[in-house]
Amino acid sequence: MAQPINEEQVQGEIFLDRNEQLLCTAGSDQLARFLEKGKLGKCFAVLSDRAIYCKGTCRVSRDRRRYTTKKTDFRIDLEEFHGLKYLRQKQPVLLSLAFFFLLLGPVLLLLDKLVNFSDGIVLNPTLDAAICILLAGVFFLLYNIHQKTMLELLHTNGAICLDERALPEKEERLLIRYLRAYLNSRDSGLE
Repeated sequence: MAQPINEEQVQGEIFLDRNEQLLCTAGSDQLARFLEKGKLGKCFAVLSDRAIYCKGTCRVSRDRRRYTTKKTDFRIDLEEFHGLKYLRQKQPVLLSLAFFFLLLGPVLLLLDKLVNFSDGIVLNPTLDAAICILLAGVFFLLYNIHQKTMLELLHTNGAICLDERALPEKEERLLIRYLRAYLNSRDSGLE
């Protein structure tokens, strides 16, 4: 269980202006560790009445196409904040390996039929082809299992993604609720 966070310490070390009010924190364990040791680790977000502060290892993009993972200390003014959504990212390397082994299995059988190279080797090409197809299935299963879900915060200068695994579910839902309420109030004020 996370220790209660000292709001005055957050105002002094995180916020740009000491008059900002702390609304919620997503990743209070990481925030407490940052306040205690002063080192950035996993990502966390702090929401004030004026801005969103994202610190730690986050994925950042200017064009929302190419994301780079880096340790960041980012401030998004609420006026610059445009929206949020979930971004699911899968590992393309696993899919590439699945297709490689899926193609390698039949190629081994075809080479054995055309060249008859199994006479000079100890290994059985049929067994090798079956193992390759089995490996293709394993890599495809790993591709479907290993996906990252990121919380993408959109702003005028691009986007920043927070890893969902680093944020406790209750804190993440509270952050989303506050941000959606802000967006709804801003949109209703424009009408």
